Amino acid sequence: MLRAVGRNGFVESSLVLSRHNRQVVISQCRLRHASASLSPVARHKWAATSPSSLLAYQLSARLLSTSTPPPVKAKAGDANPPPLPVSTPSVSKPKVQLRPAPVKPPPKLSATPPEPVPVPTTAKSASAPEASTAPPHEETLMEATKHDLEDASQHGILVPPPAGASWAGKLWHQGKELFKFYWRGIKLIWTRRTRVREMEERVKANGPPLTRWETKFIQTNQRDIIKLVPFLLMLIIIEEIIPLVVLYAPGVLPSTCLLPSQKDRIDTKRRDKQKAFALNNRQLFEKLRQRLLANPTTPVRTLLDSPSLIALNGLLALSTSGIDTLRFRRLHQRLSAIAEDDVLLKRESLGKFLSQDQLRDALEERGMITEGLSPKTWQARLQWWLTNAEGGDPFTQRVLLVASSGAGKFA
Repeated sequence: MLRAVGRNGFVESSLVLSRHNRQVVISQCRLRHASASLSPVARHKWAATSPSSLLAYQLSARLLSTSTPPPVKAKAGDANPPPLPVSTPSVSKPKVQLRPAPVKPPPKLSATPPEPVPVPTTAKSASAPEASTAPPHEETLMEATKHDLEDASQHGILVPPPAGASWAGKLWHQGKELFKFYWRGIKLIWTRRTRVREMEERVKANGPPLTRWETKFIQTNQRDIIKLVPFLLMLIIIEEIIPLVVLYAPGVLPSTCLLPSQKDRIDTKRRDKQKAFALNNRQLFEKLRQRLLANPTTPVRTLLDSPSLIALNGLLALSTSGIDTLRFRRLHQRLSAIAEDDVLLKRESLGKFLSQDQLRDALEERGMITEGLSPKTWQARLQWWLTNAEGGDPFTQRVLLVASSGAGKFA
């Protein structure tokens, strides 16, 4: 019974304490809300009216103040405590200022030029043929035609268009002037034909023989007559194609229908072709020369293979197309004509009275390069040819001279 009484008393006391604590908590909450709702002025009045109320307010404020929570203890089972948050300092990115940079002045050239880098001799010799065989800049069709017309106007061959003429007016004027020029060239062919007949009649009448100049004049007129018919067809049907023919097929036009700049262009292309064949086939010409010297009695046709025929025709500015039979035929015709010309040159003091243009044409007809040489050297080369062309078969001897010229052997 005593135990029951004690247990009941303990229970009642615990109930009383719990009820008291609940009332304290409720009162604290009421005081908290009341203190929060009072304005500073009302709170001052309320504290001044009742000192006991002020004391209760201070106690409630003390009770309502929050205390620092206790540190969290790690459990025994946790091996690694939770990591503390690390505050990373904020990194500010640098501002990019988009402003135009000042224009840099060009680098000043030094007063003294840089020292040249020494190049081995073998490298220079190897690169020399490549530099010499580099093709020059070729003019377009419009540029070439414009240059030809301007050059002809400066020489007084064509009348320039009037000042202030429109584009169509200039085109019409140039076409009309070109037609007049071609028509005069055609008439000149027939005029020269009359002179050719007079020369031939003089020879038939046992007069003085033909000079070298007269012989060349007759040969040129004969070639112009052969070219006259196709040229007339082009002039009547499509005159505008003639500048294109001048660039890509200059051999079609008669010599009397060529402007000065067009003739210079044709001569330049022919010389470039001869120079390229001489540089690219020097060893082949040397082997052919040695073969001809080692077999003087062997027919020359059996000693000339296909590469040799192509190289010889190219050096003589002949066409290299076709089969070997056609190449040999062209070569034989050219060297036979040169043999006749050699006779005329020997009769006229070995060509000592030739002009520079005539002397240069004579050397280029024989396959000798004239570019970069003085007129005195030209005369010496012509005498070398005429001196060594005597004796033996005329055709074989001149094939040997052409091969020696291509190999650079003039001794």
